[in-house]
Amino acid sequence: MTAHGKMTEALRVRVAFADTDAMGVAWHGNYLRWFEMARTELLRGTELPYSAMVERGVHLPLIEALVRYRRPARYDDELVVLTATSRPGGVRLRVDYRIECGGALIAEGHTEHAFTDAAGRVRRPPPDVVELFARLGARHAHPGGHDEHER
Repeated sequence: MTAHGKMTEALRVRVAFADTDAMGVAWHGNYLRWFEMARTELLRGTELPYSAMVERGVHLPLIEALVRYRRPARYDDELVVLTATSRPGGVRLRVDYRIECGGALIAEGHTEHAFTDAAGRVRRPPPDVVELFARLGARHAHPGGHDEHER
């Protein structure tokens, strides 16, 4: 799915009973919520968490989302959400996701975001934000070819 082929674990989440539908599987809309949670957690451990970006007037509104559902997630499953970022430097950012349960692929997809100011005008991100996403992207392409999880 990603250009790098390698992804970083960003989130572990347990499927709550409230997350399931009448068929006993995780409702499809929850996957986008888990994507968002993983995106936030990916940045939380950096010098510039998303809340700090927003305080500086840098926003990342969603402009596209895709989810491919492969297997159902069920109540009490522990899900691992893997992420990878790409396209730093322009006015768009793409984040790829892979959701696994017990090592099995549950869902995969991506979100596209535009960098905007607080008024919603598309803007190039500041250099430190570009550098941050470039570093996050580089974490997925270790020279030795080893990462926590590989596709």
